[in-house]
Amino acid sequence: MNGIRCSLLLLLLLQPVQAQDDRQRRKSPEIAAVVSDPGPQLFVDDFMVEKLEGLRRVVQQPVRVSRRPILVAEHPWEGRVLQMPCVLWDRQQKIFHMYYWAATKDATYTCYARSQDGIKWRKPVLGLHAGPGGSKRNNIVLRGEGKVARTRYVVLNPRTDDPRRRFLALYIDNVPGLTEFAASSPDGLHWTTEKKIGDLRHVTGGRPSRNPPFFLIEQQWGKDPGDGHRYRAIWRTESRDMKNWTGGQLVIERLADDDPDLEFYHACSHFLGSRTYRGLHLGYLYLFHTSRTEGVRRDGVRLEGTVDTALMSSRDTIHWTRVDRKRRFFPLGASGSWEAGMNYVSPEVIVGQRMFFYYSGWKSTHGVPNNNAGIGLATLPLDRIVSIEPKQTSGRLTTRLLKFGEGRLEVNVDAEDGRLRVEVLDEAGQVLAGFGADHCRSISSDSRQRRVKWKKRKLKQLAGRRVRLRFLLAGGCRLFAFRLR
Repeated sequence: MNGIRCSLLLLLLLQPVQAQDDRQRRKSPEIAAVVSDPGPQLFVDDFMVEKLEGLRRVVQQPVRVSRRPILVAEHPWEGRVLQMPCVLWDRQQKIFHMYYWAATKDATYTCYARSQDGIKWRKPVLGLHAGPGGSKRNNIVLRGEGKVARTRYVVLNPRTDDPRRRFLALYIDNVPGLTEFAASSPDGLHWTTEKKIGDLRHVTGGRPSRNPPFFLIEQQWGKDPGDGHRYRAIWRTESRDMKNWTGGQLVIERLADDDPDLEFYHACSHFLGSRTYRGLHLGYLYLFHTSRTEGVRRDGVRLEGTVDTALMSSRDTIHWTRVDRKRRFFPLGASGSWEAGMNYVSPEVIVGQRMFFYYSGWKSTHGVPNNNAGIGLATLPLDRIVSIEPKQTSGRLTTRLLKFGEGRLEVNVDAEDGRLRVEVLDEAGQVLAGFGADHCRSISSDSRQRRVKWKKRKLKQLAGRRVRLRFLLAGGCRLFAFRLR
């Protein structure tokens, strides 16, 4: 699921040199060694943050490109439900590939669409597999031995020169019971099943490793200590070759202050441990808001409720943190709309200077029969996924110690309704002469790459020193990222 990532060369090495005893680092003490992406430093987590004063972290919500889905069911083999889009950019072919589930009453297929721009899609007639009625005039690329063929992930293989395995996939088949299979393809259309893996929700053994070649997060069952009923939580497994899986463990469970009716229907992130976004793994957690009064239970499981998407992040694929738990990353659509009942956001795709988020939308809530679903698209400006903002009128953010050479400081900031200034501090936390707030040329504009300057001094005068940056935000200023280049 690679996006068109703008390769940003960091001419100035940014290296954290002091740990901070916050919740994230207590969970993963070795996390300070994870930063490897040379791009901007985001504020999705506290990895680069020493102290926040008077500020809050706010998840930004993607903007829908249309009130209607960009892809809908229109053929007999698609039934009434299109869902779970998996999109990747193919640099070699210069095309977007989409794999999605299409569900009829009798079967679920994986179908294929392609696009030049990621917005307008075409479903080619492939002639590969028979659909309902026996005709092969369709866009089906996977039809399992059972009645289900659902792709979990499709990726361009980063670890082989074998043209026969250029594409890799993990998919579910019903043979009987839901079983995982590994598959490969030379072109993303003609697939060969390589191994029957089994149910990864029951994989145990092996010590989890940070950022393995492949990892999977999915639904698993936990047990409510209150009333004993089963509830949905999130399970993680990993693999070095996509065929043999180990290290199964629960990684996301309901917290004590969560709504007791909240469950985690599923979660997704990029399948590759090496595929980070600015040094982070972004994850999308599907919040299932169940109903105790209206919902029915079958074998102790709640079936009725809405589903929307929250944002989470990790530096190692093992320890995950929900970002801004009070605010949805992707809320439901308006009442009565095609996406009013449920949504499931797929991992981000980078397209130029924007982040594309493809998602499944459902008109009705979970548990309602004869539901309809389509595929939508929403976007955010590049790197503007989480902002730091004043809680009231002003606040300060101080970074951890940084060691750098010559270069300049740029910020991704919207300060049209406020002001941003930056100070440079020494190791003891004292403002360096000439680098105080009064000497900084304040920023009151909206810019993704605004250079920070001081009146009489330049950062290159501090080459080789260990310093901190202190960002001073006022009014409606929103700070998204900083970069030394």
